[in-house]
Amino acid sequence: MKKYVLLTLTFISIGLFQSHKTDEGMFPLSELKNINLKKVGLKIKPIELYNPNGVSIVDAIVRVGGCTGSFVSNDGLIVTNHHCAFSFVAAISDTVNDYIKNGYLARTHNQEAQAKGLVCKIAASYEDVSTKVLQGTQGTADAAERLKIIANNLKTITDAENKANPTLSCEISEMFTGRTYVLFRYKLLKDVRLVYVPARSIGEYGGERDNWVWPRHSGDFAFLRAYVAPDGSAAEYSPNNVPYKPAKHLVINPKGVNENDFVFVLGYPGRTYRHQPAAFYKYHEQYMLQYISNIYDWQIEEMEKLSKGNQTLAIKYASRIKQLANTTKNFKGKLQGFRRTGLTAKKYKDEAALQDFLAKDEVLKATYSNVIPRINVLYDEILKYAPRNLWYDQIYSVTPMLSMAAAIDNFKNAYQLLKNDAERTDFKLKQGLKLKQALSVAFSKYDEPFEMAAFKKMQADAKQFNKDNSVETFEKSINADELYSKTIFKDTKMIEKLANEDMEKLFALQDPLLDLAASLNKEINFYDEQDKKREAELNLLMAKYVDAKSVFQNKNFVPDANATLRFTYGYVKGYSPNDAEYHGPFTSLRGVVEKEDGVDYELLPLIKELYAAKEYGDLLKPSLGDLPVNFLYNLDTTGGNSGSPVMNAKGELVGINFDRAYTATINDYAWNESYSRSVAVDIRYVLWVLQKVAKANELNDELVKK
Repeated sequence: MKKYVLLTLTFISIGLFQSHKTDEGMFPLSELKNINLKKVGLKIKPIELYNPNGVSIVDAIVRVGGCTGSFVSNDGLIVTNHHCAFSFVAAISDTVNDYIKNGYLARTHNQEAQAKGLVCKIAASYEDVSTKVLQGTQGTADAAERLKIIANNLKTITDAENKANPTLSCEISEMFTGRTYVLFRYKLLKDVRLVYVPARSIGEYGGERDNWVWPRHSGDFAFLRAYVAPDGSAAEYSPNNVPYKPAKHLVINPKGVNENDFVFVLGYPGRTYRHQPAAFYKYHEQYMLQYISNIYDWQIEEMEKLSKGNQTLAIKYASRIKQLANTTKNFKGKLQGFRRTGLTAKKYKDEAALQDFLAKDEVLKATYSNVIPRINVLYDEILKYAPRNLWYDQIYSVTPMLSMAAAIDNFKNAYQLLKNDAERTDFKLKQGLKLKQALSVAFSKYDEPFEMAAFKKMQADAKQFNKDNSVETFEKSINADELYSKTIFKDTKMIEKLANEDMEKLFALQDPLLDLAASLNKEINFYDEQDKKREAELNLLMAKYVDAKSVFQNKNFVPDANATLRFTYGYVKGYSPNDAEYHGPFTSLRGVVEKEDGVDYELLPLIKELYAAKEYGDLLKPSLGDLPVNFLYNLDTTGGNSGSPVMNAKGELVGINFDRAYTATINDYAWNESYSRSVAVDIRYVLWVLQKVAKANELNDELVKK
């Protein structure tokens, strides 16, 4: 069987690009054949980049949780971002060994610490299964029934694939809503360990103050290692496991890149929204982005207040604060992008032109003319209930103890519907594991002072909603202090014990917090059903929407990013984000030292000493007269591309992608050459930190070994 079954999908052909980049593009591998890679700057043969029947650079790319990484040695060594490894370092840190602050280095394989819960994926093959997924939907007029058929087909195909490929994980990704589906088969690596994570003052230099901005001076990189069983099969952690031998690993070029050099990225970008209707943009701009930013800001402020002077609590909150801060600043950048570009208004204008086009052709008019008006009607409903539904989306995430009660109530309701002992036994084995995992996540996040503050915050917010958005459960009088003083859920050990040993007794618990969660669940589930009806109809409408746009613009489209492997290319370039302001494409060690203030920019004394002595080894960039730290390029990237390898025209590793400039946060909705810039750690800075700062000689030798 071929390693990759080429997709039958057709996307936009882009073979006529010039030496400068003018178009967006997170291209599926099937589209590489439509790009004139030699003309845009690639100096290796396209088959070396992607070989559907053999080994190529694609085989060195690995999905690292929600990030991307790449193999950089024959012994399973992976390079990714510091922020992608942060939560795993936080998990092994305490007040005695504060690896968050001081960094972590394993000088031998035996010293490598488990990154508990981290699973890495390597794409093994993929194929278009759209026909199979949509089978049976053609004669169905009812949107909800159509979505049900699609869901059943997805499950049937996925179950069959997983059964036929027991060593792989198979999943289907929707490329175009209600229209195109691709099956991906992944090899899993379940034993992943921490090798080197630099000190926070390197890996997160500038903290949230510098996040999503340029110029940047962050050493946002980390090294992990993947392990497998002695026979090469995927296995959970065991001291008997051996380093994974990848089919391909990247070669590092310690000379880096220069301005205007061609570069490309292979990675797993998370989610973009470029093919959504104008009303979707309106919802994001006017409701979702603002609400999430505000509630995340509140959480950060509260956690920082509670953990001030408390190192144990600061470590507990560190990963959560980092994630929230990253998102809220990103969303504020998106809001700025919406304002600056007038993107929502432009989308409405484009749709008006599309409607005019459809009206001039009787066949098109009959098929598509009601699509956009009906989408707008459905989104009017979504906008009307946005405050309440966004509140529903957040209530359990900010109150972990309440979420424990809600999880137990949901599982209890499902359990009570079972008809016989055999079904109940099967439920306990399969669904019981999911319940334990949900409770475990809630246990890890729970902190009573924060929970109390968050509950009262959400309670006060709910009381401010208008009649259309009322939260019925919270309309009645609730004394938060009394509620939490009486709940048995504070005894997390008892709850955990029951979940492991006596699920029926767990489901029989009587508790005021459980009663509140049950009432809220019932309310949320009722409105979820309404949302599902809208979703079902939008699924069908969006398939027609993309078809109509394709006819109107006389071209097909690259599908939105959806956490599947994509290729993007461009050039090392500076940009002008604001009037009378130009940003060059490289930062240097000089900038690191200049920023030091001992607060947001805390610098290791050794780095200052090395800078003063100009100890750069052979890693100096002549045109800078300094050591390069970060660089910019006009590639099309988004969340999930964190940790992606940045490669030069020869396919050599020259940087690790970790961020975008503030103006590029709008990339999720639209890419533009003038403001879309991504940021990487220069490989020369990575090597310098390893050699001169960490003195990680063994790791450095492994990287440069041919």
